[in-house]
Amino acid sequence: MKEQRLFPFLVLALLLACRAVGVPGQPRASLVGYDFDGQSPQVPTGDRSAPGHVFIHKYPFTAGGYVTGLSYLNDSDGGSESFVLLILRPQDDGWLVVHYLDIAGDDEPQAKTGVTTIDFPTPLRVEKGDIFGHWQFDYTGPIPMNLEDSAIEGLSFGKSGFIPSDVHPGSVIAREGFSGGRDYFINLSFQSEP
Repeated sequence: MKEQRLFPFLVLALLLACRAVGVPGQPRASLVGYDFDGQSPQVPTGDRSAPGHVFIHKYPFTAGGYVTGLSYLNDSDGGSESFVLLILRPQDDGWLVVHYLDIAGDDEPQAKTGVTTIDFPTPLRVEKGDIFGHWQFDYTGPIPMNLEDSAIEGLSFGKSGFIPSDVHPGSVIAREGFSGGRDYFINLSFQSEP
């Protein structure tokens, strides 16, 4: 008899516990960008001639939330190369730079294989529809890729001629002049809002 009276409370406790760890209403973690798992790039060294280039990766965030880090395939050369991650908000005249984050030189410690994963100390807030890009000041870049003729998704486009002041938060990058259709072996860790 005592067990029968406790049964509704046990069911309620179980339902509350499941809700606390369950999926409905909870933030979901996902990757945004090119899914390079198990793939080999056509250009494993990364960009060889792209000083001042901005590369736009047209993978929109499907909800508001936070970028908590990034991953990219290590390039096959031995040099240390850095780049800047850009979070971009589409608007009529181009893309508004919302976030600018220096990604220190890769290959420290030196790595010619595997994946580099960087967790951000402070997540970057994004809105639904935002996309990301990267800018490199140096001649060479650290992210392997597929060129236009071997692209699988082809959602990354580039344009040259950018200086640091062109890509800081608040700047607008005009849409004209981008070309390509490549796959860059990079993606972002994204945590959607509940």
